[in-house]
Amino acid sequence: MSNPEKLNKDYANTAKIFNSTYETVRGIARVLRKTYQGAFEAGLHSVSDTEKITTNEQKDSLVISVEDSKRVKSLEDLIKNCNVDLDNWEVDWFDIGTYEVTGFDNDRKPVTVTMYRTKAKFKKINIWENLSKLREDLKQDLFETFQSYAYRPTYKIDKKNSEGYLLEIGAYDLHLGKLGITGDEYSLDVARTRLHTAIDSLFHRARGFKIEEIVFVVGNDFLNVDKDKPFASTTKGTPQSNSVSAYDAYRFGRKLLVECINLLAQTAPVRVVVIPGNHDEESMLHMGDTLEAIYENTEHITVDNSRPLMKGYVYGECLLIFDHGNRVKNYKNLASVISQRFREVWSEVKHIEVHRGHLHSLKTNIMGQVEELNGICVRHLGSMSPTDQWHDDSGYISAIKRAHAFIWHKTNGMQCEYYYNIT
Repeated sequence: MSNPEKLNKDYANTAKIFNSTYETVRGIARVLRKTYQGAFEAGLHSVSDTEKITTNEQKDSLVISVEDSKRVKSLEDLIKNCNVDLDNWEVDWFDIGTYEVTGFDNDRKPVTVTMYRTKAKFKKINIWENLSKLREDLKQDLFETFQSYAYRPTYKIDKKNSEGYLLEIGAYDLHLGKLGITGDEYSLDVARTRLHTAIDSLFHRARGFKIEEIVFVVGNDFLNVDKDKPFASTTKGTPQSNSVSAYDAYRFGRKLLVECINLLAQTAPVRVVVIPGNHDEESMLHMGDTLEAIYENTEHITVDNSRPLMKGYVYGECLLIFDHGNRVKNYKNLASVISQRFREVWSEVKHIEVHRGHLHSLKTNIMGQVEELNGICVRHLGSMSPTDQWHDDSGYISAIKRAHAFIWHKTNGMQCEYYYNIT
């Protein structure tokens, strides 16, 4: 050592404590120094090689522990060096501790190094509660949508030489994300194929009419669930069997609707009517708001996402009313509700129909005479969604899976109805 006088004094004091001699203590010290000095030096220079990382990942939690480390000194260091994906995980708690290791350098001088032990627990991010993540995902999706939505409509309507008609087409009770029974398997891709095929088939058969306007009805349990927590359920909390998360179904559904709207808009101006159902009331209101933002500056596409949930559209002397069917169930009450809800146009129209979903099967009712009208027709429309376990157990297995389209004349009312039946 650099201070022999202190070392000799330490030897003498140690000999006195153990009732030994100076030479004996000095000899033992030489042996110990010779034996362990190499280990101390090796430990000092390779301390970073002793770093130990332990990871324990579960479905909803992730625990990472780093011991004997010189480089991981903070939570930020742990996240960076252990490649923690903060898009999927958020910090639940963390703890940092230190201790000291002493060895000798190459000049045989004692050196003390501070070592760190760090431990952190992360929990799975609930995407519906992570507003910043949702915002970024939505911005990216909207950017991609606007980038691809650069076409101009190709339709040309000659109103002078022929009468125009309105095409009403809808995606009723598609129940995206629903889990079908064996033999009636269902997925997001199957739902997409069904909707695209139905629209293509229905529109193809309506081509004999000069379509000057299209009403595209969306919602009516377009999504099977409204939320995932504490379990997949409808707006009111009724448990559902879903094959994907509510978030994945929502994003897929939004892109699917944009595809269909863009397709229809190449032929005629499109009015999108958003009708939330009992399975997806809140999600479809958000969906409608998103569609409004996408088509805000597109003149030939309008989105009706207004309240109340029952909506109407006047085409000439026709009043088309859309309602999911889970709210006003008594037809006698429905007549009075309609006369008040649409009293501003009540005396100006001659043909009124109410088109509803919810029951997944056909049902037509002719209501009593109304003073200014011949009658109000209420139609419950079919669904293209599969049979789930509850419906199968309850015996509701005979309804034909179908989509509908209607042709309207401004003064002569409905001209025809088309079906697309799932084989």
